[in-house]
Amino acid sequence: MSHWFYDFLAALGYSHPLHPVLVHVPAGMSIGALGFSILAMLTKQAAFRATAYHVAVFALAFTLLAIPVGIFDWQRFYGGAWFFEIQIKAVLAALYLLLIASAAVIGRRCLESRALPVLYFASVVTVAGLGFFGGQLVYHGFTPEAPVQFKIGRQVFDSHCSGCHRRGENIIEPNMPLRNAPQLHDFAEFLAFIRNPRMPDGSPGVMPQFGSDRISNPNARELFDYLNFSFVASNRPVSAQ
Repeated sequence: MSHWFYDFLAALGYSHPLHPVLVHVPAGMSIGALGFSILAMLTKQAAFRATAYHVAVFALAFTLLAIPVGIFDWQRFYGGAWFFEIQIKAVLAALYLLLIASAAVIGRRCLESRALPVLYFASVVTVAGLGFFGGQLVYHGFTPEAPVQFKIGRQVFDSHCSGCHRRGENIIEPNMPLRNAPQLHDFAEFLAFIRNPRMPDGSPGVMPQFGSDRISNPNARELFDYLNFSFVASNRPVSAQ
């Protein structure tokens, strides 16, 4: 999926990742498959067993869509950075795909197989792990708190920068952190940099260009002020450290 599709969605007012929207379906279907499987064991009703299998197949179908979309989101919003939460999610996603695909294959052959409830349960546990690390990826303190006067700048940082510069780091180029970066010393230099990012040798890096259509000049100023408050040690009051 190319960047133009995300740009098209942003033009329509949707600027968030697509993966979280899709991933709820296999997560919910996995819980449903386990629930119907338990009902089948309790009631001895074959219809519940069949429903559990059909729900699992539905989960597999959406998993085959959610995984590539997750990869596209990772490239778009996190620059393809291979950090810890992404590593764990990749392993768990592969495990989940194996589990739910195995359930689909085994169920097609024999709905009475004792392996199916075990696979459904393992799928739910794996989904829980994926949800946990997804939450860590999105909500685990990537955007430092700041006084109310920096609210707009914090929102801009959260929307455009926090994926790669969480807590002032640089997860793509660790030796070039945002914290105390030289571009934060002067607004004109900062604005020129986000409009046309360059490495120290003048070559283009992986950071995307943020034109005025994505971050306006006033919002760039708000972002600059927030970054200076949060990530420039000399500008941060001692009580806020």
